[in-house]
Amino acid sequence: MHLSLPKTFLLLLMVTACSRPATTEESNGLTSNDAYGEETVTAEKAKLVRAIEVASGTANNVLEATANVESLDIVDVMPEKTEPVVELFVEEGDDVKAGQLLAKLRNSQSQLAVNEALVRVSEAQISLGQAQREYDRDSRLVNAKGGASVLSQRDLETRMQTLETSKTTLQAAEFALDTAKLGLKQCDIVSPINGTVTLRDISMGDMASPGTRAFQVIDLSAPRVMMNRPQRELRSLRVGQKLSATSDALPDVVINGEIERISPAINLETGTVKVTAKLNPSAQLPNGILVRIYLILDSHPNATMLDKRALINEGEHSYAFVIRDEHAFKVEVFQGFTNELNVEIDERTAINKGELVVIVGADRLKDGDLVSVVTE
Repeated sequence: MHLSLPKTFLLLLMVTACSRPATTEESNGLTSNDAYGEETVTAEKAKLVRAIEVASGTANNVLEATANVESLDIVDVMPEKTEPVVELFVEEGDDVKAGQLLAKLRNSQSQLAVNEALVRVSEAQISLGQAQREYDRDSRLVNAKGGASVLSQRDLETRMQTLETSKTTLQAAEFALDTAKLGLKQCDIVSPINGTVTLRDISMGDMASPGTRAFQVIDLSAPRVMMNRPQRELRSLRVGQKLSATSDALPDVVINGEIERISPAINLETGTVKVTAKLNPSAQLPNGILVRIYLILDSHPNATMLDKRALINEGEHSYAFVIRDEHAFKVEVFQGFTNELNVEIDERTAINKGELVVIVGADRLKDGDLVSVVTE
């Protein structure tokens, strides 16, 4: 058979291609594309996670509670007479001393009563002085020696009765004067304690009356908080125990204090015990402000502290992924004291200080997975 030259050349090329020796990849059943794909699968097995180092710190068992700041000295100041208000001397927020004048009521009638009582006392004093002189004179006459007296013993006794009546009249006048002065004093509304005026319930011209509050004065110098705690906490509480308090109304302010007393009686209805703590603020606290109290019951220094972001809760158990040799291993966590950011782990937890634990990406991990770590 006769073949043309182009056809003969094409046939030679096909024979040469079929007889080419196989490469290593081809002899192993892999093409170059297959080898590249294997490398890609191996790289994708390393899962990207964020991790943080397990640190050392102090673990505290902290009792947290909320309470309102209270003062033990809160006084509602009430008028003692029914009279209109003619003068006001203080406003809400003013600091006052015990006995300081807060307001004045109309006192014209009371002043007249005092003046009248003074007159009565003066008259009684004059009458007493005259009765005393008459008694002394008659007594000398009756008791004179060597001479007859025109006065009998009965006359002297009459003088004595007049003298005693004058003394009684003077005492009554003095009592009436004291009563009138008291009535005049009651026209002044004064503070019974050192403190701060927190309420003013009267205005100029108002008719003040007994039993109606005019002012409220609170001693803000020694604020307290009262907490009702479960009786099971009694063994951890003691007088003098230090605490701190914060308030949303006073950001970045920490108030120190201590337990002042613990009630010796337990409330049978609630099973709680009343704990009173004294606060030592650097500035005056508003009465009634809500504070959050932190009381350290126990402390573990140099504890192993785990970031709470590393915790994985599964039912009643907690776990964390610890990174060793570029692999993540799931470890059960046994917790101790906790705070807002960290949890203490005890010696049963197979995690050591300085090791890395996963805080982001743990939800995609299985025990033993290869990981690529970004540290925080």
